[in-house]
Amino acid sequence: MKFLHIIFLCSFLCVSLASAQVEKGERKQEETFTDLESGKGMLDPENLSSLVQRGDVRAMNNVGLLWAKGFDGKQSFEEAVKWWNAAALRGYAVAMNNLGMAYANGHGVEKDIKQAFDWWLQSAMAGNAWAMNSVGDCYETGEGVVKDYVLAMSWYQTAADAGDPLAHFNVGALYQSGRGVTTSSVEAFSWFERGAFLGDPFSMQALARIYRDGDGQPSDLVEALAWYEVSLKRFKVHDEGDIRISKAESTELSAQLSQDDRKRAAERADFLTNLTKPAQDQQALEEGESRI
Repeated sequence: MKFLHIIFLCSFLCVSLASAQVEKGERKQEETFTDLESGKGMLDPENLSSLVQRGDVRAMNNVGLLWAKGFDGKQSFEEAVKWWNAAALRGYAVAMNNLGMAYANGHGVEKDIKQAFDWWLQSAMAGNAWAMNSVGDCYETGEGVVKDYVLAMSWYQTAADAGDPLAHFNVGALYQSGRGVTTSSVEAFSWFERGAFLGDPFSMQALARIYRDGDGQPSDLVEALAWYEVSLKRFKVHDEGDIRISKAESTELSAQLSQDDRKRAAERADFLTNLTKPAQDQQALEEGESRI
């Protein structure tokens, strides 16, 4: 980018590296385009120009984030892609991950799932957990690459080991269906449970169904209802389909329980809600998830 263009951007796009630093004992947090709330925790009008001029890749990525979400009334996926390209070409894995999502959704570029896969693979090889999970998605669905459930499972497990909560659900789902691995309700439950306690709502929903149906575990309708209720607090706005499903299944299950059981479920849900809060400081930045 030319210097004049950088100065122009500085009048309305600001990024702070300081916000990406965490207090001692907190999990490190990376910036990925998702439901980012403009101006929330990652903006500092003092920093952008000097950081970008010094070639700071995180600052470049964050400028792309602000262009993508919109800031001060200005929004452009095309500009976002330019900044993510600049950071990705300098080896920044998070920007590679964002480019993968841009190509997957046709945001600022022509939709191209093969290009999305290529960027996600580069990001995954550089250690980005969200990209690892997305590579697993591609192998599971056959989008952008030849379908291979064994490789899907391998990438999901790698992503889970790297800390991606949704990857735990994906591993559990493959064990549940027997794709790429021998069917195991025990393993499925174990992975769903781990994902649920990491705050993943899809794992919570799956766990609720297991408790509801007694699939490989003793049936426990109170526990099932509690997990449905917690999942509804963890789904994001764009997960409206799964929100409707959890609401419908929760309502149906609640009708089968006594008033005392519903009270116990509500108390258990409150406990689980506190136990499964995301580790990241939500006031700093919503945790990023790049998904197809």
